[in-house]
Amino acid sequence: MMSFSTSLILASGSSARRMLLENAGLAVQARPVDLDEEALRRSCEEQGHTLSQTAIALADAKANLATRDVGFDELTVAADQILDLDGVAFAKPGSVVEAVEHLRRLRGRTHVLRTAVVLYKGGEKVWEHLASPRLTMRDFSDDFLKAYLEREGPAILSCVGAYRLEGPGIQLFSAVEGAQDAVMGLPLLPLLEELRELKVLAA
Repeated sequence: MMSFSTSLILASGSSARRMLLENAGLAVQARPVDLDEEALRRSCEEQGHTLSQTAIALADAKANLATRDVGFDELTVAADQILDLDGVAFAKPGSVVEAVEHLRRLRGRTHVLRTAVVLYKGGEKVWEHLASPRLTMRDFSDDFLKAYLEREGPAILSCVGAYRLEGPGIQLFSAVEGAQDAVMGLPLLPLLEELRELKVLAA
């Protein structure tokens, strides 16, 4: 029997992704995985993959790790996001100094967030989706940048691009094209539609 809600394994420790799913009424079991993301990115680059293909490969790898020893009917969601500035990938900054460097490079320019999500049933992938929201940073002053860094602190080190759109980071931008859930790292509406197609959520 279909229901309004269902239970999902989330192959991530991301509080933002978990919040998106839980706010939609889904029961979530977070299962963070130990994946060498940088090594996989390098491998994808050596094979000539696009950044979109790399984002999907990273999400796939996370799901594969999380689905070990799961039941046949269990559903697992995994996602990944790559910041694409004219074909150059940005990872999460490793320090505040690196975050400053990233923000200065992004300032006054438009970048794309390659946001991939995959859904597994048991150990088999049944669906994938890629969203590509476009974000334009305004040409903010160095004084604003300093105040922003003081306000956000170390929290920005956990975010690609050194910003949280759901927080003070929104003030960095002049335009955002695309769904906010995709910006936050999980395209939620396409996922919910797929769950309805699979008849695990009420249509």
